[in-house]
Amino acid sequence: MTPYQLIGKPYRLGARIKKHGATDCLGLCIEVLDYYDFPVPVPSRDWYRRLKRGDTAVFKDELERWGNPVISPRLGCVALCQADNGYGLAVWIDNGWLSFVGSEVKWSPIDALQVVGCYYPQK
Repeated sequence: MTPYQLIGKPYRLGARIKKHGATDCLGLCIEVLDYYDFPVPVPSRDWYRRLKRGDTAVFKDELERWGNPVISPRLGCVALCQADNGYGLAVWIDNGWLSFVGSEVKWSPIDALQVVGCYYPQK
């Protein structure tokens, strides 16, 4: 599935596109990174346990293990974004972000999201 085919897909925590037709913000990033042959973060059940307890710091913790902070986004970057209910992830594509806006995947211009940190895969 191309990154553009993900636009409009619904949100479901822990779901994967190929199996469920829906995904969460981590699954979205994994799909896009994998499409372009970038290393992907490998989620564990502990991530989801922490999220269910309301611990959104899991995103920052795991992104710092997976990648290096960068100032300017480029293909392969994952952003940690502030959202109304905590944090979420977005992935860079075509001078903007793919992320969940409401309950579905949308493309947004660079300044549309409140980016807290931007990470690029470690070599």
